[in-house]
Formats: sequence, structure tokens, C-alpha cells
Amino acid sequence: MSEKLAYLRKDFERLLKFSVVGAFGALINSFFLWLFTEIVGIFYLFSSLIAIEIAIFVQFMLNDRWTFHERRTKGWSEFFKRILKSNIWRAGGIALNIAVLFLLTEYAHIYYMLSNIFGILCAFISNYILESRLTWGVG
Repeated sequence: MSEKLAYLRKDFERLLKFSVVGAFGALINSFFLWLFTEIVGIFYLFSSLIAIEIAIFVQFMLNDRWTFHERRTKGWSEFFKRILKSNIWRAGGIALNIAVLFLLTEYAHIYYMLSNIFGILCAFISNYILESRLTWGVG
């Protein structure tokens, strides 16, 4: 029983770290969404795609070095395989994030920056489950 508790404790610690990285990623995403929409003048849905991809890359690097440090990526070949896996697994989260952003902005008339935060929250849990299990092989 103590082995199972130790595993659950470790998984909970990873979830907390993943949450911290995710919060940082949400800030990065929001900043670049605002920058590309308000300053560069790109339509908010296209800005969102760019901002999400930048955030995914930063989050991948932080998760690789901190959250899942015991399974850290070694070598360029493994790096490219894992970053590709990360993007594949997060594709559902990206679609969910953008769908929520669009629906809340266009139909509920919520400011796009706030809609984006709701989209990020909706994608968070699926991203953790898929990333931890399928990108880093935990679980």
C-alpha cells in the first residue's frame, strides 16, 4: 500500500509542477495573443494559434527539465520525437482552447483575452493526462 501512496504522491507533485508550468504558459500565451492581436494587428484566432504554439514550446522545455526531470529528454533525436508527440497530444487541447475562445468571444460577447483564459483552463486537464502518460511515459 505504501508503494501506491508513494506513486500517488509523486503523481500529485508532478501535477502541481505541471500546473505551475501551465500557469506560466498561460501568461506567455496571453501576452503573445495580446501582442499579435493588438500590436501586430493579426485576427485574434490566428494570433491565438501562434501564441499557443509559443507557449507549448516553452512549457515543453520547462516540463522536460523540471516536472518530468527524471525522464528528461536526451539528445536531439529524442527531443524532436517528444516535441512532436507533445504537439500531437496537445492538438485536442489546442482545438478545445480555440473553440472556447471563439464561442465565448463571438456568441457570449466576452472579451477575447478573458475567453482565452477559459479556453486554457478547459484544455489543462486533458493536456496533463496526455502529456504525462504519452509524452513522458509516466503512469
